[in-house]
Amino acid sequence: VFQEIATGRISLDDIVPLPPESWAVNAPPQSSLMFLAEGQTVTLRELLLGLAVASGNDAAVAVAHYVSGSVDKFIERMNREMELLGLEKTRFVEPSGYSELNLTTPREFAAFARTYLSRYPESLEAFHSQASISYPQEHNFAEWHKGKEQPIFQRNTNKLLDSLPGCDGLKTGFIYESGYNLSLTAQRGETRFISVTMMG
Repeated sequence: VFQEIATGRISLDDIVPLPPESWAVNAPPQSSLMFLAEGQTVTLRELLLGLAVASGNDAAVAVAHYVSGSVDKFIERMNREMELLGLEKTRFVEPSGYSELNLTTPREFAAFARTYLSRYPESLEAFHSQASISYPQEHNFAEWHKGKEQPIFQRNTNKLLDSLPGCDGLKTGFIYESGYNLSLTAQRGETRFISVTMMG
C-alpha cells in the first residue's frame, strides 16, 4: 500500500469502494473486524487504521481490491515482494493473516518489520501506535442511515503501547492454529528495537 502511495497512484485520503467480500457480514466467523458494511464511505487512511488497531480482516480485503483489483492479484504482489526481500520461508495465501496457511518465521518477520519501518517510519505514528479506533462514524454513513447506529469502539490489542517505555508498534495477531503472536518495536534513544514472538 505504501509503495503505491509513494508512486502517487493512490493517496491516504482516497475513498475506497467496498466490494461485498469486504463487508463484515461476509467475513469468516470469529474474524477480527473494523465492521465495514454496504453503502459506507471510507478512506484508505481509515482502512489502514482499522488494519493496524482492530486487525480488520474486512479492511484487508477492501485494501487488497483497491490496490490490485482483486485479492488474488494482491497476494501475488505480496509474495513477489517477499521474494525480492529474500524472505524464502514467508508465503501468503490471503491478505489478512486469518488463514493458518500463511507462513513465516520470527527471523523473517523481524527482517520484514525492519524493512517496513526503515522505508515507512511515518506508519508508526499514523497507525500502529494509535490507542483505539471508533468506526463507523457519522461521515461514513449515507444520509438516510445517519444516526441509526453507534460507532464500535475497539482498543489496540498491543497492550505494551501503554506500559513499555518507547513502544510505538507494531502488530499483534491470533489464530487458533498458531496462538498469540506479537511483532513489537520500541525506540530507546537513537536505537530502535524489534522483537517477534510467535506461538505465545
